[in-house]
Amino acid sequence: MRVEEGFQQTPCSDDAPYTSDPVLQSLLKRVLPPRIHDEVDPDLQRFEKEIVRTVRPLSELAYPPSVTQYNQWGQRVDTLHTSEGWRGLKAFVQKEGIIAIPYERKQGEYSRIFAFMKMALMNGDGQVIFCPLAMTDGSARVLELHGNSATKKDVLSRLISRDPAVAFTAGQWMTERPGGSDVSQTETAAVATPNISSPYGPAHKLDGFKWFSSATESNVAVALARTASHPSPISAAAFIVGEYLDERVATRRGRSPQRVPCC
Repeated sequence: MRVEEGFQQTPCSDDAPYTSDPVLQSLLKRVLPPRIHDEVDPDLQRFEKEIVRTVRPLSELAYPPSVTQYNQWGQRVDTLHTSEGWRGLKAFVQKEGIIAIPYERKQGEYSRIFAFMKMALMNGDGQVIFCPLAMTDGSARVLELHGNSATKKDVLSRLISRDPAVAFTAGQWMTERPGGSDVSQTETAAVATPNISSPYGPAHKLDGFKWFSSATESNVAVALARTASHPSPISAAAFIVGEYLDERVATRRGRSPQRVPCC
């Protein structure tokens, strides 16, 4: 007997991930005030249709990334290739404002619940696209709390943009070989470069090996490193790293992927 013969389980069909889920809807009614619920419910009903119409076709075009480390002349290029589906899913999430909604705060303290609901509805068809976008959300919050005015204007505004043409994604570069998820064992060192000025804060050169490079295709990243002012084994400083954050430092920052990143 061939595998396609005999009993065949009926494939799961979920063309209405929001309206067909009474538990999800009752939960939303319980945690949201009536006014907020009435505001977001129509958008969630629209969004579930977009999942079927837009997200699922893009999901079928998404495949794992690859890295080209050398070109035909033997030069190191470290080019990361992503699929059309992956790029389309990322643009869709940005247009839908899933990262922007918590920072626009149109629903006040319930804005993040609204964003999480859209994320939950799409997650099954998202091909892990929320891995780099969750990194983007976390980095945006760091810059919102601790970034200076130039950083907020030039970087934060793009991390939370709804326009894929200008929107940034961000990584969080923390994990290293000695400690795994224990970032207190960070080996990466940051040395001040007083000869370089930057509107985003004191410039540093980071030297280290990040074992886990999240959101490797991102435009910027928040990286952990030690400085002379943070020598303690239980403390490290956070740095914003980017490709071309400052036109006066127009060199590609040192990202050299040794293997295909996980997301």
